Amino acid sequence: MKQVTQRMCIVNPALVPDIAPLVGGQSDIMTNIGISWNTWTKITGGQPVRYSLAERLKARIIANAGELETLGRKFPATCGGVDHEALGNALLISNS
Repeated sequence: MKQVTQRMCIVNPALVPDIAPLVGGQSDIMTNIGISWNTWTKITGGQPVRYSLAERLKARIIANAGELETLGRKFPATCGGVDHEALGNALLISNS
């Protein structure tokens, strides 16, 4: 029987404090960013998560990046706001 290996990645630890305000509390996390509290615990601990989950998280973060002043400073767009492409490129780190 062939074992399927899931693709994994790490959310950039340097950006975790910047995205933390989007999380909210333990009861709000699924609604706010589409992940479980256990997954958030893995992310804050620098542990790998499934790539498909990380892509969902990335989409939610990019959609709400304008709410986070620190991301605007780290990834400024030329016309103001957040450079979504640069943020997306920096957010996930391959674990392979």
